[in-house]
Amino acid sequence: MKLPKREPTAHEVFEVLARDHADHLLVFLRAVVRDRSMVDDVFQETMMVAWRRLDDFDRTRSFGAWLRGIGSRVAMDFAGRRRMIIADPTMLQEIEAHSVAFNGDHSMAFQSRMGSLDDCIERLPSNYAQVIQMAYRAELSLGTIARNLAITEESVKKRVQRARSILADCLQRKGVLA
Repeated sequence: MKLPKREPTAHEVFEVLARDHADHLLVFLRAVVRDRSMVDDVFQETMMVAWRRLDDFDRTRSFGAWLRGIGSRVAMDFAGRRRMIIADPTMLQEIEAHSVAFNGDHSMAFQSRMGSLDDCIERLPSNYAQVIQMAYRAELSLGTIARNLAITEESVKKRVQRARSILADCLQRKGVLA
């Protein structure tokens, strides 16, 4: 039984992308904000603003660039309120140009990893692929999966565990996992 892929909600997408871009945003902010003691505050405020303004994000554009744009504005706002020094506008443009190049490579790598994962899921034995799709794509509880498959919840747990082990081996062979 192959379940259709569910479109993730905007907030689920945000959580994944925010985690994926957090380290790069911190590097960017450390280059922009000269007062090291303020970088964490600017980072936190950037994430809060991005979360609140999530409806403004255009999914066809780069999330990293959008996040860095918010970070730049937050840093400038902090600079005005706290009299801290940030990088000059020319330096900001240079940092953004390097970030865009990095982000493009990063995005392609993410898409490649997701393609590898999909391929590995398709190679699973059908009973394992079924529980993975039900648990992770359809987000069904273990109890619901057990009822749907007429097996015990413990059997569902074991299948998920075995499927994850097979997936990990497959992803290691593909070089996705170290």
